[in-house]
Amino acid sequence: MSAIELSVVIPCLNEERTIGVCVKKCLDVFHDHKIQGEVVVVDNGSTDRSAEIARQAKARVIAHDIRGYGAALMRGITEAKGNYLLMADADNTYDFYDIPKFVGLLKSGADLVMGSRLRGKISPKAMPWLHRWVGTPVLTAILNLFFGSKISDVNCGMRGFTRATITRLNLKCRGMEFASEMVVKAAQRRMNIKETPINYYPGLPGRTPNLHTFRDGWRHLRFMLMMGPKYLFMLPGALLFVFGLLFSGWLLLTERAMIFNIPLGLSTAIFANALALTGLQVVFFGVYAIIFNTSTGLQEEDSVSRWAKKYFNLEAWLLAGSVILFGGLISGAVTAGLLYQVSGHMSEISIPVTKLAIISIFLFLLGIQIVFSSFYLSLFNLNKTLE
Repeated sequence: MSAIELSVVIPCLNEERTIGVCVKKCLDVFHDHKIQGEVVVVDNGSTDRSAEIARQAKARVIAHDIRGYGAALMRGITEAKGNYLLMADADNTYDFYDIPKFVGLLKSGADLVMGSRLRGKISPKAMPWLHRWVGTPVLTAILNLFFGSKISDVNCGMRGFTRATITRLNLKCRGMEFASEMVVKAAQRRMNIKETPINYYPGLPGRTPNLHTFRDGWRHLRFMLMMGPKYLFMLPGALLFVFGLLFSGWLLLTERAMIFNIPLGLSTAIFANALALTGLQVVFFGVYAIIFNTSTGLQEEDSVSRWAKKYFNLEAWLLAGSVILFGGLISGAVTAGLLYQVSGHMSEISIPVTKLAIISIFLFLLGIQIVFSSFYLSLFNLNKTLE
């Protein structure tokens, strides 16, 4: 067992006015609560005296040239010696005197302890209005919905975790989305996530923030969408497919379809079939994304990936696609014959026959899509395909 109980990892970029205070607070906590700890400051390319001041304050300073919030933290975590780890920013906005609360929850069995500014005390002007009332609540709500977590502040940069936890999470993001990746993967793996209220203070006047509201907010959202293919692809796609299919069937079986006394003709039929086809394609994108994410270790296996591993068979899906494709060809041939008969003694367009032509095109395209999608999906498990 390591002699170091707790490592506090602080990424730092040009924070010479506050880094010394942050290190001193950590050392005060170690002394007052008899914690065998260390402070690891990761200097991420500072051009001021941040690294020098951190060393003078008795922190272990590590220079890391690869820029990025996540990159700096991962380097510090790798270099840290403690069995418990805590991360926080170097701008003195987080209260390092809250460290004992994190350690206590980790010792009681938590895998990840999240600080919550929204449930704690936020000093005036500490958090911009847009962050406090829009950005953070919205991103937190999306994360809780997609991944089943129950936290209140996804963007809080003060959090603690065990070494076993961070190893199992296998984090990869180098930028600000590192914070979201940690919570997403912990939730996916059903880890024990606890939350504790913390105090949050304003940064010093004149400080240039490293956080960019819209750019970094989008990066967090983009990562969550990529890690939640069921919500990004499968749910919207399924809704489009079912709606388009039912609407198309209704148009085909109804001789004079009307909504609000407005007759629905060929344009509506084409739109309904295109909607169904597009919806199915979006669903397939979701399946591809899930299989890819699980095969590369980005996320844990879920019901979709387990189903694909257990039941997906290239030949069976090729057969299904071929049957639909053949049905489309037969339907198209019949339609062509009917159109020939109709055109022989009628100058106007036959709406029912034209609707049938649209259905034939839909079946043809659907069959092609399933056939080629089957080959594409089989590439994710090539060994099983070639057995």
